[in-house]
Amino acid sequence: MAGEVELGLYLVADNPNLTFIVFIGLVLLTVIAARFGAYAYLNMRATGVDAQRVLWEYLLYVGAVAALYGVVGILEIVSSIRTPYKTGLVLAVVLLLALSVREIYFNAALSTTGADGAFPGRRFIEVAFVAVVAAVVFGIARFGLRRPLLALQGVGALAFAGYGFWFGRKQTAAAMVQGTMIDSLLRHLLPVLAFATLVPAVDIATVAGLDRVVVQHVQIVFVIMTATALMTATIKLRQNLVSL
Repeated sequence: MAGEVELGLYLVADNPNLTFIVFIGLVLLTVIAARFGAYAYLNMRATGVDAQRVLWEYLLYVGAVAALYGVVGILEIVSSIRTPYKTGLVLAVVLLLALSVREIYFNAALSTTGADGAFPGRRFIEVAFVAVVAAVVFGIARFGLRRPLLALQGVGALAFAGYGFWFGRKQTAAAMVQGTMIDSLLRHLLPVLAFATLVPAVDIATVAGLDRVVVQHVQIVFVIMTATALMTATIKLRQNLVSL
């Protein structure tokens, strides 16, 4: 029957070794991301600070979308489901991480003046960034892994990361936040942002002519590194929850 989902083992790039590594990496990411999202939600409930609510919501979405990426990737291995657009989910994670870093900056440095007035063009930037994510996800879902879409995905990831790291640099340079919980959380999120960015960004190499199988090998390395960095950030969220 057309559209019927079949269960079984579906190798990644017809490579058993790569399939095993991808499966382990995705399971690791799924579990850690789910815990990260759960602790973000618990921190949001326990903190009760309205000014920080957007930050915790972004972090909750980071965990949820990253876990969804892991689940979708696992389903591709154990079933006939094909989701070529799943890397677009990582692009969404990169955007959410960048927005989280921005919210950390606003909460720490602009809490007395109001974040909206401090950066009036941010809503336009958000809409533009979301449009890039939507174009990548729906474009790949409709047309497949076309080079223009992969290029947009890679450039978009680098742009999101640059946006986040710009606020991160401003935050870490602020003497008033050194050693605070916000500063510590930022330092745990920046490595996650860096490694997550490289997952979709490495697809630029495909546009340049590199074999996609090689790119997939590199991507799973960055997925595992993202999961590892996310684990340390999860520990920080747990420590913050205990201290409340």
